[in-house]
Amino acid sequence: MNVPRFFLPVLVIAALFGGYALRTSFTQPTAQASFGGEGSETLVCTVEGLKCKGTAGFFMKLYEDRPGIASIETFATEHKAVFTYNPSLVTPSDIRAIMEAPVPLRDGREVQVFRCAEMK
Repeated sequence: MNVPRFFLPVLVIAALFGGYALRTSFTQPTAQASFGGEGSETLVCTVEGLKCKGTAGFFMKLYEDRPGIASIETFATEHKAVFTYNPSLVTPSDIRAIMEAPVPLRDGREVQVFRCAEMK
């Protein structure tokens, strides 16, 4: 089989452009929620346990009734959550405490599902 000399470079360039075009699908938030409050500060957390769309949805439910949290965006591929919050109503330590609180299971046990590895 005789392959033209330009085939491999064209294939590499096509793969590069394809990867560039698809990069936005991997950097879009897995889940996002706005809770209607106003927030002036942003907190980025690396969250162990944030793995997929299902865990991202469960993660955001932990904060839906908490005053001071304006919005959350989760990025499961990066294990990252971005909070917009009102610092006069909630602090980063409060956000971390909610995240790391044990979750009750149906069988009566409580398990820590999420852990904050880093806060910025």
